[in-house]
Amino acid sequence: GALYLKFLIDRFGHDIRLALAAYNAGEEAVDRNGGQIPPFTETMAYVPRVLKIYKQLKELPRST
Repeated sequence: GALYLKFLIDRFGHDIRLALAAYNAGEEAVDRNGGQIPPFTETMAYVPRVLKIYKQLKELPRST
Protein backbone atom coordinates (compact mmCIF):
# COMPACT_ATOMS: atom_id res chain seq x y z
CA GLY A 1 0.00 0.00 0.00
CA ALA A 2 2.77 2.45 0.88
CA LEU A 3 4.61 1.89 -2.39
CA TYR A 4 1.41 2.37 -4.37
CA LEU A 5 0.66 5.59 -2.49
CA LYS A 6 4.19 6.83 -3.28
CA PHE A 7 3.59 5.97 -6.94
CA LEU A 8 0.31 7.93 -6.90
CA ILE A 9 1.94 10.94 -5.22
CA ASP A 10 4.55 11.00 -7.98
CA ARG A 11 1.99 10.35 -10.73
CA PHE A 12 -0.20 13.25 -9.63
CA GLY A 13 2.65 15.75 -9.31
CA HIS A 14 2.92 15.54 -5.52
CA ASP A 15 -0.70 16.65 -5.13
CA ILE A 16 -1.57 14.69 -2.00
CA ARG A 17 -5.30 15.34 -2.43
CA LEU A 18 -5.34 13.78 -5.90
CA ALA A 19 -3.12 10.90 -4.81
CA LEU A 20 -5.51 10.10 -1.96
CA ALA A 21 -8.50 10.37 -4.28
CA ALA A 22 -6.82 7.98 -6.71
CA TYR A 23 -5.97 5.60 -3.87
CA ASN A 24 -9.63 5.55 -2.86
CA ALA A 25 -11.46 5.77 -6.20
CA GLY A 26 -8.80 4.63 -8.66
CA GLU A 27 -6.40 6.45 -10.93
CA GLU A 28 -8.79 6.24 -13.87
CA ALA A 29 -11.57 7.95 -11.89
CA VAL A 30 -9.31 10.94 -11.24
CA ASP A 31 -8.24 10.99 -14.90
CA ARG A 32 -11.85 10.77 -16.13
CA ASN A 33 -12.76 13.68 -13.88
CA GLY A 34 -10.24 15.97 -15.54
CA GLY A 35 -7.54 15.55 -12.90
CA GLN A 36 -9.87 16.50 -10.07
CA ILE A 37 -11.26 14.60 -7.11
CA PRO A 38 -14.11 12.44 -8.45
CA PRO A 39 -17.55 13.43 -7.15
CA PHE A 40 -18.08 10.16 -5.30
CA THR A 41 -19.53 10.59 -1.82
CA GLU A 42 -17.06 8.15 -0.29
CA THR A 43 -14.03 9.75 -1.96
CA MET A 44 -15.11 13.30 -1.13
CA ALA A 45 -15.33 12.26 2.54
CA TYR A 46 -12.16 10.13 2.48
CA VAL A 47 -9.73 12.75 1.22
CA PRO A 48 -10.36 15.42 3.93
CA ARG A 49 -10.55 12.75 6.64
CA VAL A 50 -7.12 11.35 5.73
CA LEU A 51 -5.63 14.83 5.28
CA LYS A 52 -6.84 15.78 8.77
CA ILE A 53 -5.14 12.73 10.28
CA TYR A 54 -2.00 13.42 8.24
CA LYS A 55 -1.88 17.02 9.52
CA GLN A 56 -2.34 15.88 13.11
CA LEU A 57 0.45 13.34 12.81
CA LYS A 58 2.74 15.87 11.14
CA GLU A 59 2.26 18.30 14.03
CA LEU A 60 3.25 15.76 16.70
CA PRO A 61 6.60 16.48 18.34
CA ARG A 62 9.31 14.18 17.07
CA SER A 63 11.16 12.06 19.55
CA THR A 64 14.90 11.70 19.10
